[in-house]
Amino acid sequence: MNSDRAESIWQRAKRTYKEYGFWLLIKRILDLYYFPTYRHYFPEKNVTTTLFGKPFIGTPSLTKGLVNEVILCDQYHVGLAHGTIVDAGANIGAFSIFAAVTHPESTIYSFEPTPSTFEMLKENTKHYPNIKIFNCGLGERNMSASIVKVPENCGQNHIGDGGEPCEIKTIDSFDIPMDFLKIDSEGYEANILRGATETIKKHRPIVAMSAYHKPEDKTELPNVLNSIASYDCVLSFSGEEDLICKPL
Repeated sequence: MNSDRAESIWQRAKRTYKEYGFWLLIKRILDLYYFPTYRHYFPEKNVTTTLFGKPFIGTPSLTKGLVNEVILCDQYHVGLAHGTIVDAGANIGAFSIFAAVTHPESTIYSFEPTPSTFEMLKENTKHYPNIKIFNCGLGERNMSASIVKVPENCGQNHIGDGGEPCEIKTIDSFDIPMDFLKIDSEGYEANILRGATETIKKHRPIVAMSAYHKPEDKTELPNVLNSIASYDCVLSFSGEEDLICKPL
């Protein structure tokens, strides 16, 4: 195992134990090592439950994880969201719906590159007129790419070689008056920031983004963002490790 990666995992384990206790640490270990193997051999089927009183489709484990981390733990600090919201890596729509419910006056732009996941996003968000959905990924330039699917957890689908064809667009190409940007893109966060350079300079949105996909995320992502405009980034441990960045 790469020593930097091993150190990162060890530090995350100690922090989880210190912040949340023994049982959440055990849950995280099971989530990381046991359940992916189990689900590979015994794949779950999508089921329809309800979220905020509306039908919501997804596998039981994915839905439970999203509700716990995105909504109950509020990992992206939805209370900071306002105005025009961009959801980069919308998956099946948990954050977009959470934002639509808590900020009904806002418009949410939701981007999901995986076609099969996008179909679930479309189904889950059709009850919310303030959510606009796009079947493409976001990155630093407009291009064709491929998305590698992880059968046991579509939340881990990622841009890479040998996957299913998809399109990548820049946030700048949409000319969105963005007030809040949420990013969870399985290691593609820096690329998305670079593709939003002009939008960030112009509108200075609050940025909430994942900071655990790569060992260097906690330092690289604030550096990339601050190369565009001045921001104060704070590492949050609500559900997962995320950076909450406010313009200065």
